[in-house]
Amino acid sequence: MSPPQFSAVIRYLFVTLALLAFTLPSHAAGTCPAASFVISAGKTYDQAARARSASALANGVDRYSDMRAMAFFALGRYRGLLPKGREAEYVGLTKSFMGRFMLQHGGDLRIGTLKIVECTGSGGNITVTARTSNGKAVAFRIAKSGSGFAVRDIRAGSVWLVQLMRSNFVDIIRRNQGDIGALLKYLKR
Repeated sequence: MSPPQFSAVIRYLFVTLALLAFTLPSHAAGTCPAASFVISAGKTYDQAARARSASALANGVDRYSDMRAMAFFALGRYRGLLPKGREAEYVGLTKSFMGRFMLQHGGDLRIGTLKIVECTGSGGNITVTARTSNGKAVAFRIAKSGSGFAVRDIRAGSVWLVQLMRSNFVDIIRRNQGDIGALLKYLKR
């Protein structure tokens, strides 16, 4: 996927995330174990977007996601190339990259409502599907994490964000003959 396509998809995903300042119908809240978690995540993303703060967005992603799992998944087959001593650096750079990218491509935000359409799965694997006030579909892969939940991936339209990140990160490493340093340099921009 080319950088402009990647940017367009990430912008769409971010706008969808920003629409998460919503109310949840009480009947859906009672049937979805992750409903209050999704509401809290939405409020945090919305506040960070309104503040136009890359660090607040990055912290929101980190707070509500399994950042380490997402970052390592994004390395794909190149996971083994990341030296143990650089793992924390890579996860931190991925977190910061996500915050900056979401801020950069989240311009004209229109806050709306999100209606939970379906909540499937249980325990460690829940998918919450919703529709924004402008009709766009969004889904969250949620995993049990300690006594709460963590976002594992987000789908807007037919694209899963972490899958898209993986495609982009793997392509950068592949184009640089397996040099993980090229990805780290990209993430520092």
